[in-house]
Amino acid sequence: MNQIAPSRLTDALFFFYALFIFGSTFSIALAQMALGVSLALFITVIVVHRYQPFVDSLKRFYVFVALYIIWIFVCSMLGETVGRSLYIMKEDWLFLIVPIGVFLMQNKTYRERLMAIFAVGVLLVSIYGLLQYSLGLNWFKDSALTAADGFGYRVRGNFSHRLTFGNYYATAALMLFGLGVRKVENLRAGRRQLFLAASLLAMAVTLLSFSRGSVIALVVGLLVAGVVLGRKYLISMIGGLAAMALVVALLLPGLVERFTGAMDKELSLEYEGSRPFIWQKSLSIAREHPVFGVGPGNFETEYAARLRPDIPDYRKHVHAHNDLINMVAVYGLPGFLLFAGLWMVLFGYTFGGFRRRRSFAEGDRFFLAASLGAVAFFTTALFEATFADEEVRQLLMFVWAVGLWPWYNEQRKAKRSAAKRS
Repeated sequence: MNQIAPSRLTDALFFFYALFIFGSTFSIALAQMALGVSLALFITVIVVHRYQPFVDSLKRFYVFVALYIIWIFVCSMLGETVGRSLYIMKEDWLFLIVPIGVFLMQNKTYRERLMAIFAVGVLLVSIYGLLQYSLGLNWFKDSALTAADGFGYRVRGNFSHRLTFGNYYATAALMLFGLGVRKVENLRAGRRQLFLAASLLAMAVTLLSFSRGSVIALVVGLLVAGVVLGRKYLISMIGGLAAMALVVALLLPGLVERFTGAMDKELSLEYEGSRPFIWQKSLSIAREHPVFGVGPGNFETEYAARLRPDIPDYRKHVHAHNDLINMVAVYGLPGFLLFAGLWMVLFGYTFGGFRRRRSFAEGDRFFLAASLGAVAFFTTALFEATFADEEVRQLLMFVWAVGLWPWYNEQRKAKRSAAKRS
């Protein structure tokens, strides 16, 4: 199959995949039910159309994914709780989001509608987040919101935790910013405004989540955007960040206090709630299990064994609050290297694609969007185990698909060139 020919089958696949990405903005249950149907339809597409998702141009990415999954299976089998470890491995089905997205995005109509539907979902939930902050709206949730210092509530949308919400919406904001920041001649009227409006509102509710890691991710992502796009954009990014800092200082003193208050305590190796304390204990697990790690599902027990006996249960963490450290503790040094390698390969595709954007017909803004979204996610992962958070991880897989689909088209161009030469 050289091109996607829209049919009832592919339209159905598009519908459920669009429902998945729209649902991911507020409901993991809806998102994953839609994803399950999408997967069944995608398998049917592969059989009916003889579609080959694993092409040479994407080989590096899929090789690292395969090696990573094989390795965590080995670690699961060698751990102390094989059944639980294998059960936790089910989360890795989320990798399948990538090839489905790559397939659909080869069709321009599907591609543009997917981006618009995602932006609408982000926009609507961001508006809800603003109302949640100011009015305390908390639909479909039994647990109470946490009051923000001074005024309002810490925003979490419809997610179970504000950190999950902040990490998701920081990633979404930067990806949508990448889609809309540059003028594109063939972009449908109003789409750029939609992307930018959704991005700006997502940034606002990210700030209102009062999640420090998510706020840092916004700053890092915008600075990276400025560096990638050139001096004029960099100056604009710095000016925009300065304005944002002023607004936050005036209107959100509680967020400022999150960064400035009790930093000695937050950076202490003695305070049991600080990131350095958690990282130090997690690295001690890695040192004792350097090759295979402790296996998925066993981190909490190993971590608790390194704490004082009377410590409260909420200090017995289930992950290392840092994806890289979490990987080396749970899957050993080989698992860490495969995970880091996967990220390096991904950034090679997205940033490399943006540098070579003249070689791609329509890939430039998608490369930029995926690069910025991935940077935002990776930054949050330095303070949380975001890769272990299914709500945010499923968004990351969509971000990766956004940055990889032009490379599948590159494979098709190479085949056509070879056919002409022969």
